[in-house]
Amino acid sequence: MLTPAQLKKALKEHFDAEAARDVQWICDTVTEDAEYHVIGPSYPDDPVKKKATAEGREAVRQLWINYFKNFSSYSIKCEEKDMFPLAGENNENLIFARVSITATPANDFEGFPAGKPFCYKTGALCSFDDNGKLTMETVFGSLGQVLFDFRRMREFLTETGAARAR
Repeated sequence: MLTPAQLKKALKEHFDAEAARDVQWICDTVTEDAEYHVIGPSYPDDPVKKKATAEGREAVRQLWINYFKNFSSYSIKCEEKDMFPLAGENNENLIFARVSITATPANDFEGFPAGKPFCYKTGALCSFDDNGKLTMETVFGSLGQVLFDFRRMREFLTETGAARAR
């Protein structure tokens, strides 16, 4: 089991790799079977819930390649005071972090102009193995994912005609 200091160090390295936009370094911080879940809104009756999920290191690699292709710059900041090691039921190495992100769309993105950075805060719950490699990350409130999900919600309303039924 990792100590709180070791958990914070492992999380910092993972976020540093993201901030450096270094896909290989990101992949080096995760296990072969790592899971990413980026949670956003959806309609409960929509069978096509568009969430970003990556299972396995290669899927994590592709997720970040696509993300960095869509955003010409990406900055992630998480101070140590915003990292909260947790005691997991089964001695998991869990940590929750409050994160600040600034991203610049490479192209117009869901109504936001290319080249104009936007900022948002999000939360991430992460689990690490005893070697300090990330096994799971669940991100709550990622603005990019929320915007993608809103697009899907509009599509669903159009597909089902629900937008007219009030």
